Amino acid sequence: MTPLILVLLFIILYTYFGYMLLTLILGRLRNKQVKKSNIRPNVALMIAAYNEEAGIEEKIKNSLLLTYPKEKLRIIVVSDGSTDRTDEIVAKYEADGVELVRVEGRVGKTEARNIAVSNILDEIIVFSDGTTEYAPNAIEMLVRNFADEEVGMVSGHLKYKDSTGSKMGAGQKLYWKYETAIKKAQTYMGSLTGSLGCMTAFRRSSYTSLPANIIEDFTEPLMFVQKGFRIVFEEEAICHEETTTKSSNEWRMRVRVIRGGMTGMLFANKVLNPVRFPVASLQLISHKILRWLIPVFGLALIIVTTIGVAQEPENLFIGIIFILQLSFYLTALVALIFEKMGMHNKILGIPLYFIVVNSAALVALIKTLTSRLEATWETDRT
Repeated sequence: MTPLILVLLFIILYTYFGYMLLTLILGRLRNKQVKKSNIRPNVALMIAAYNEEAGIEEKIKNSLLLTYPKEKLRIIVVSDGSTDRTDEIVAKYEADGVELVRVEGRVGKTEARNIAVSNILDEIIVFSDGTTEYAPNAIEMLVRNFADEEVGMVSGHLKYKDSTGSKMGAGQKLYWKYETAIKKAQTYMGSLTGSLGCMTAFRRSSYTSLPANIIEDFTEPLMFVQKGFRIVFEEEAICHEETTTKSSNEWRMRVRVIRGGMTGMLFANKVLNPVRFPVASLQLISHKILRWLIPVFGLALIIVTTIGVAQEPENLFIGIIFILQLSFYLTALVALIFEKMGMHNKILGIPLYFIVVNSAALVALIKTLTSRLEATWETDRT
């Protein structure tokens, strides 16, 4: 049992810690810089919205405060068949230059963006969500990277706000700091293989229209990688969003996002070719595919160590691994109970977030293998 346990432990530890260390080392060795310059191309800020009446006005006001030259910036709200007051609210700001593109029939975020992009001639497009708050200089910080002809897409820097102090929020913030460190290292390695859905800038001329049931946040970056472009992380292009306060909402979102990522990976599978894309394939296998399979390896480790404890009760190594797992999962259970009782403890957020993300990955894997991804979904805002 011990050799199998060691293999499973190695995979899990490599996925969460070894890969991060590897990116930091390779990033330092390659140290691929971006040639930045204070260029001012025409930019279209595209805000995706479906029934966003609760927050769209704040988003518009935030967008109007951006310091990018007004004559160079278009603000476009793409309403995907909204049935609330979203369109009415957006129309109030027509005199301020805010444009409304309404797509009838609720076709889904990807198709709505496809339709809107087809009518845009601006050099750079920035995708944003209806609840994301941009720093005033965010657009300038994004577009300066396009002075480098190798750069096709730029990912912004998301910083989560946790106003409620929830356990889920604490876990989400810590996880995102971990992800951000990896994004910085991947840029120095050469390129990212993903971008921030709520703040992504790209060259309009190289955009690929995707099928409606493909989540573009994950797949569109892979299309840019296939075309030979770099995707880079811009640390100074800052945006803010509130963390999710309820584990149930985070779980549903993670199922959708991970499932979309799996479907997108199948669609853009050429990037997995290690001969053509050695860096990208390493990143995708290590940081995506293995991450999505962690619940499978985790369940296997539980089963194997349980059998090992029963068969070899004198084996100290197996016993320690078994107890550590049991303690970790019991802590996550306690965190979930505390959440239901309205009690907050940020330390407990780490095991809780781990369980939420990985149980979501398992469900996403099953759904990907057994059913087709839908083009639309309902968004939780708490």
